[in-house]
Amino acid sequence: MALKLTDLKTDVHNDWCPGCLTGDTLVFSNPAVKAIRDVRPGERVLTAAGEYRQVVARIQHRYSGPMYRVRAKCFGEIRATPEHPFVAVRRTSGRHYHNSGFVEERVQASELRVGDYLVFPVMQKVEDVRTFPFNYQKKAKDTRGRLPPSIVYMDADLLRLAGYYIAEGSAHGRSLIFSFSQAETYLIEDTKASMERIFRLSGTIAESRRNGVDVVFNSSYLAKAFEALFGGRSWKKHIPHELMLLPPSKQVQLIKGLWRGDGDFRDAKARYSTTSVVLAEQVKLLLLRQGIVPIAHVEPAHENHKTAYRLYVSYWRDYNKLAEIVGVPDRKNMNRDKRSSIIRNSRLYLPVAQIETFPFEGNVYDLTINDPAHTFVTSVTASGNCGDFGIEASLKMALTEMPVDINKVALFSGIGCSSKLVHFTNAFGIHTLHGRVLGYAQGAKLANPDLEVIAVGGDGDGLGIGVGHFVHAGRRNIDMAYIIHDNGVYGLTKGQAAPTLHLGMQTKSLPEPNINSNINPIMLALASGFTFIARSYAYNTRHLKEMIKKAVAHKGFALIDALQPCPTYNDINTKEWYGGEDRIDPATKRPMPRTYDLESTGYNGRVTADMSEEDVGKNLLHVIEKSREWGDKIPIGVFYQNEIVPIYEERISERSPSYLKEPPAKQQLAKNDGKSVVNLTNLSKGLLFEKLVLAQ
Repeated sequence: MALKLTDLKTDVHNDWCPGCLTGDTLVFSNPAVKAIRDVRPGERVLTAAGEYRQVVARIQHRYSGPMYRVRAKCFGEIRATPEHPFVAVRRTSGRHYHNSGFVEERVQASELRVGDYLVFPVMQKVEDVRTFPFNYQKKAKDTRGRLPPSIVYMDADLLRLAGYYIAEGSAHGRSLIFSFSQAETYLIEDTKASMERIFRLSGTIAESRRNGVDVVFNSSYLAKAFEALFGGRSWKKHIPHELMLLPPSKQVQLIKGLWRGDGDFRDAKARYSTTSVVLAEQVKLLLLRQGIVPIAHVEPAHENHKTAYRLYVSYWRDYNKLAEIVGVPDRKNMNRDKRSSIIRNSRLYLPVAQIETFPFEGNVYDLTINDPAHTFVTSVTASGNCGDFGIEASLKMALTEMPVDINKVALFSGIGCSSKLVHFTNAFGIHTLHGRVLGYAQGAKLANPDLEVIAVGGDGDGLGIGVGHFVHAGRRNIDMAYIIHDNGVYGLTKGQAAPTLHLGMQTKSLPEPNINSNINPIMLALASGFTFIARSYAYNTRHLKEMIKKAVAHKGFALIDALQPCPTYNDINTKEWYGGEDRIDPATKRPMPRTYDLESTGYNGRVTADMSEEDVGKNLLHVIEKSREWGDKIPIGVFYQNEIVPIYEERISERSPSYLKEPPAKQQLAKNDGKSVVNLTNLSKGLLFEKLVLAQ
């Protein structure tokens, strides 16, 4: 059975990374909207790029401390811990004027200011379809009933009819019912005509209540189909995902049906009301695709009334655009009527209206997404995440895509922020000592060569106290992989300079600039004898996933130097810095990312058996040259892969032929009375340790 992401989830939650949201924060998922605490790995959520990407992990931990309540104009409030990053734009003009330019960056909740803009993407993906399926299951005892059409055209009548049902429809056993007021004769006739044309069903009129009219269509098949597609009860109504991706020119008919049923135009405002939170957020997305910015409002439940979700459109241009869609009179030009938000380049920029703090104690949540930008969209704004979980996400995705037996995967970690990964992954794992992860991991691999061993650790753990193990591990060339979380700081112990921090750099927690030169992990690995050397970037999860797959598949010792921003302590090599947001291309007006893929340049660092010594030497020089690139151009990809150096396990088996057949892990350790029965005499002699005294 194929391994799934949910198989790798554990009950252990992060309890140290503070950048999270409250559990009731709404997240746009596919095809619904749900609280972040209910999002599960494997589901898809909307990203800041306006696309849906897979959730790799949901992080949950207990938090006690200050909580920021940030209220944006139009879309309401969101609550976050101080370090949680939002996709935002700094206000550069006066309070009463919008920016002339919008440069997006990650801004922590504690650093936001009133007037700054929160960013909300306008979904751009379009998937047009000509037909739409209705699925029915023929009843065994139904010998006279006729099935409605199973394939219908996705035309204006169907979309308008869908809007009418979502707003005013219900399914009751054998009947599909649309409920209108007696005054809405044009809706009654439009519904009857559309049902007759599309489904060949005639409706009957029944007065159901004071001034109310029910249009009834008798078909149990269609009643069940509509309920499955659009929801039954009013608070469960929703729009199928296929309709959310239609071209905006088609979606106007859906909006028309929705607003005619549950909306109105009065007092210079257009209003839409529903008891379905999912539907309210979906309608918000539909309006944004038309260039209309609604104002969201929640009316709490009271007495016998459920919570109501309302959308208001008051800005005169937006009002008139919506009025044209619905088919009602527009309103006169009001130059004094200003819109507080602004739409530009498929982005909605929402000014921050208020920021408050309050004490909080309880669970908070975050998501790890298979998205290069590592973002997800809440009901208020786009949000970011810490880079540690990008590496976790990439590892889990790689494991699900590789032909590995999870029962033979063993993860080892050292000490640091990176090293909780073994707790977050449902595989065999050992959390070892500081700087000793490679010692433990190599020992396990040599004791049981059948294991797929992957070691993880921070740059301080592996290149500081553990650098001796690093060098000698390269010499041995044991068949395993090692992933270094390279963020330049000791994140767990308040941000001291790690061995990879460059000379002269002063991060936020250093009282003086770094006085030491940095270690270059790529060059050190090359000099030590690693036979696979790669670099990737934590926020480019797809690239990192592929690097992990290649490292594990490689026969020999493989290193991945995973660059990652530390959002808490490294305020220099940030996500924005790697993304080039401080370097705007004059032609495109877009950031110029610092990382680039080596393969895109034609680079090839492989060493094969048919290469001459001269060619091997040239390749080594290319590795050194590329490893020294830093600053405005940072290469990621496979720097070096040597396929001709024998692995350590093969060298052992040449001296002790029984090693691979009977490694230590497959030998009986003790008798029933607990006495050891292990006899390593033959192995020790083969390795020239004849004088080794073994306890019997």
